[in-house]
Amino acid sequence: MPCLAHTLQLTLKAVMKHPNADSLISRARKLVHTVRKSSVANEAMIKKCGKTLVRDCSTHWNSTFDMLRRLLEIRTELNQVLEELGMDTLLTSNWAKLENLVKLLEPFAIHTDQLQSDSQSLSQVVPCLLNLEAHLLTTASGKQLAQVLLKSLRERFAAILSPDSPQFDATPAAACLLDPSVSLILQTPDMVPLRRAAQSLVQNLAAQYNTATPSQDNVIATQTAAHSPPTVLQKYRFLASRMEVNASLTNEPEGADSLLTEMKKYGDDVKQGVFNETPLQFWRSREAVYPKLAPVALDLVSAPASQAFVERIFSVCGLLSSGLRNRTTTSLEQRVFLKINKKLLFD
Repeated sequence: MPCLAHTLQLTLKAVMKHPNADSLISRARKLVHTVRKSSVANEAMIKKCGKTLVRDCSTHWNSTFDMLRRLLEIRTELNQVLEELGMDTLLTSNWAKLENLVKLLEPFAIHTDQLQSDSQSLSQVVPCLLNLEAHLLTTASGKQLAQVLLKSLRERFAAILSPDSPQFDATPAAACLLDPSVSLILQTPDMVPLRRAAQSLVQNLAAQYNTATPSQDNVIATQTAAHSPPTVLQKYRFLASRMEVNASLTNEPEGADSLLTEMKKYGDDVKQGVFNETPLQFWRSREAVYPKLAPVALDLVSAPASQAFVERIFSVCGLLSSGLRNRTTTSLEQRVFLKINKKLLFD
């Protein structure tokens, strides 16, 4: 499975290369370059608002978003400085387009940061992607760019969101299913294929832990009882606004296998409760209640959402092993450990 944070950034290249967005970003970048290279303009900006403009980096998409957001944030002070210095600014129509573009891209910046965090579980991948999809389907501004971005999102993440895709991998969906904080997302009627694929994978994985696990033919078709989206889902506000929970439940046959019974009990617990625990705490405290399901859940929810954190460790290793530090006596492993965990050590 490719790095999800990196794939999300590749998804955004489709909209960045669109003529409408590309020309607007180029104008904004040119303005930032003009102001940044002028010491007089920089000093004037700092005096007026204590901030200056942000340059973007071609290899970090979020830096482009930060550049555009900062432009809008200090737009009034920037225009005052440019007028005093006799320098050109953006047209009013360009400022309006910039606002729409930032509104369109802001959820992507939030979820990119979320997915590349070292503490983010794989279970958050499907909710993030579905929330972005819901955002693009309901956006009122920049509809043309939203359609381009929606197409790119669905194509790039078909292997996670579409069970019909030849490259489909149900692991993120299974992790989402077994995370009590987001499990209800897969209980809506339009999520039935994805939920069944996740349930099937859970059954297959449980078979590796338990010898008496039922075959793949016993697919669970339980649906969520009618409830409003709980408060725990409010951070996925675009997705929560579209959620329609099915009121009907499929009856389980008499004498169903204990794994199926555990999964049904887990589904009922998720519907009835709001959990303040982390997913790992939830399953560790209920290993006796779900003896067959808990080992699978602990493996899935403990997996990271992306490989971005590992790449950052490689970067730290490169910095700490450079020629400037070739006389240090502490081992590289110890230095990397201390560097990454310094916040914990000083708290």
